[in-house]
Amino acid sequence: MPDLVVDIAVGISVHKTFHYRAPGEMQDLLLPGTRVLIPFGSRRVTGTVIGLLSGVASDGLKQVIEVLDDHLSPELLDLARWMSDYYLHPLGLTIETLLPKALGRAVPKMEKMLCLIAGADTAAPKGPKQAALLHLLKEQGETAVSALDGFSRSTIKSLQDAGLLEITERELSLVPVTEAGIRDKPPELMPEQAGAVAEIGASLFSGTFGVYLLHGVTGSGKTEVYLHSIALLSGTGRGAIVLVPEIALTPQLLGRFQRRFGDRVAVLHSGLTDRERADEYRRIRSGGVDVAVGARSAVFAPFAKLGLVIVDEEHENSYKQEEGLRYQARDVAVMRAKLQAAVAVLGSATPSLESFFNAAAGKYRLLRLSARVDHRPMPEVAVIDLKAQPAEGGYAPALQAAIRERTEKKEQTLLLLNRRGFSSVLICRDCGTAIRCPSCSVSLTFHKPEAKLKCHYCDHVTFAPDWCPSCSGINLKLLGTGTQKVEEELQRLFPAAVVVRMDSDSVKGRQAYETLLGQVDRGEVDILLGTQMVAKGHDFPGVTLVGVVDADIGLNLPDFRSAERTFQLITQAAGRAGRGDRPGQVMIQTMNPGHYAVRHSTTHDYEGFYEEEIQYRRELGYPPFRRLVKFEVRSAQEQIASDAARKAFNRMRTMIRGNDPAVLGPAPSPVARVRGRYRFQILLLSERRDLLRRVALEGKSVVEDEYGRACRVVVDVDPVNLM
Repeated sequence: MPDLVVDIAVGISVHKTFHYRAPGEMQDLLLPGTRVLIPFGSRRVTGTVIGLLSGVASDGLKQVIEVLDDHLSPELLDLARWMSDYYLHPLGLTIETLLPKALGRAVPKMEKMLCLIAGADTAAPKGPKQAALLHLLKEQGETAVSALDGFSRSTIKSLQDAGLLEITERELSLVPVTEAGIRDKPPELMPEQAGAVAEIGASLFSGTFGVYLLHGVTGSGKTEVYLHSIALLSGTGRGAIVLVPEIALTPQLLGRFQRRFGDRVAVLHSGLTDRERADEYRRIRSGGVDVAVGARSAVFAPFAKLGLVIVDEEHENSYKQEEGLRYQARDVAVMRAKLQAAVAVLGSATPSLESFFNAAAGKYRLLRLSARVDHRPMPEVAVIDLKAQPAEGGYAPALQAAIRERTEKKEQTLLLLNRRGFSSVLICRDCGTAIRCPSCSVSLTFHKPEAKLKCHYCDHVTFAPDWCPSCSGINLKLLGTGTQKVEEELQRLFPAAVVVRMDSDSVKGRQAYETLLGQVDRGEVDILLGTQMVAKGHDFPGVTLVGVVDADIGLNLPDFRSAERTFQLITQAAGRAGRGDRPGQVMIQTMNPGHYAVRHSTTHDYEGFYEEEIQYRRELGYPPFRRLVKFEVRSAQEQIASDAARKAFNRMRTMIRGNDPAVLGPAPSPVARVRGRYRFQILLLSERRDLLRRVALEGKSVVEDEYGRACRVVVDVDPVNLM
């Protein structure tokens, strides 16, 4: 058999693939998606077969060394091709993002399983032990040998020799399964919930692609719609993927799914070890799982047959990857569903403008849940104008009184302040110098427990100085308020209350999340204070008061999405109140009570906010009316970054003359220096994705050809962060 030429993608930063020669004995093993070991320069690396080429000479080509066990399914290879093209990322590196790092090297642990052979239930066992074991297997079905108690090896061996049971092996999941043995009874759905499930079910049964936007107010039972929709896939052989925006939400949601679907649920998120992630990936690929729950990367769960992809809290920015392959998991989920003729459901109380715009245009189908479960009332919202009622220690008198009332009633309070640390800046009152990060163009944040200054961009840490580094003055003052300072003030105002802080400084690791959530659920916490983490989809039935300590954080950032994010954050935080048997109240402290983001959040009026915000977007030509690409040039030398950005801009502007795109810039990024590298950005706006693609790649080529390693270009398609 003559040698075959194969096209292989390698995980390096080049937009090309490579040809290799495969000897005859390998050819039956090679298909698109096969992973192979190949020589590459002086190294041996793993690559992925993209295609088998005919009519191409193999002379002079290097030979494939080995065919590996792990592979990429045809469905995921198609998705990788689309992502590489859409996000302007090399195909080889895109494929590496889709596969767990340990997949090829981690040997799965196996466990022995017992199951009855057909007809065994009518056989006559010898002795009470054999009878008891047969009865157990008949009742429980396939059972792990390790789970048996009181049965000897000889009993098992005798039944096996008699042809009454067989012993098989299956992969043992390293991820702990919680509550899988406790099945709950699905509740009766409210009419709007039942209608949503019926519509989703109609698409599932038709086997055609469709996208639904499930717009339900906070507490309206969106999760129950997800659970009932997934149950419709039972017996079809098709799997379901459920995405959540944060690892912190995974344990809470995972428990609900396991109580409904047992151990047929897998979990995928970055909190797992490489080995755990690889084991879960294999379990899904082997058909041992019906539902995969996890954060962003769970969208790549390897279901050969996919029926449903659910994106919970679809508006969340954390679905956007900010390093490497900068993909938006929500949009990838929709494309994944399209490629596999599945149904995508995007759920939120505060949908992204892009998703609601698509629903209004008929591209997505809109499903509404307008009332809370069991007709519980929405919380009453009061706005505290901080211009009229100054907040001493962070709390206006009205909010202090409301917190005190809740603690006396043994009810829970949730407080939102979206700023970590104790104080946001340490400033010299003699010369005005703020202590800044040596590698970033931001001030350092003071963290009181460690008495250190920290940079929230590059993680630089230093001790707080006793004198000013500029004038040697000793009159230093802390300004600004973070969650640590608010926590300290709470403990002073309410010494008898149990106050717990939930932010990325205080809660680290998956066990810490679960422990804290358990404390809140059991009523062991009186006041829960936190950053945006506390507003993201948590269900705390005991919370009756939500206080937004400073609604203005983020409202005036130089980002066209600042109003949208403020509205979403306030509305989501407010939605944590009154989810149990007692009504809820929300108090919002702000200097801008008339701002439309604040005003509409007080009445839970998403569509009112949408109508105002969409007008601004239309006038400025921002998404969803035009596509956006952020083109960023980075260099250790400011002048080089500036010059390179200018040359890229000039070339890109020349390319689009006579066409519709806007090219804005170049200008220093709002945070102009991060990790010692200066950043200049250009924004590209157009209705034509193909033109944006050509323009961005040409600009990237101009910079790389002239400046080489002195500059790095980052192209971010559909960016969510312009800072």
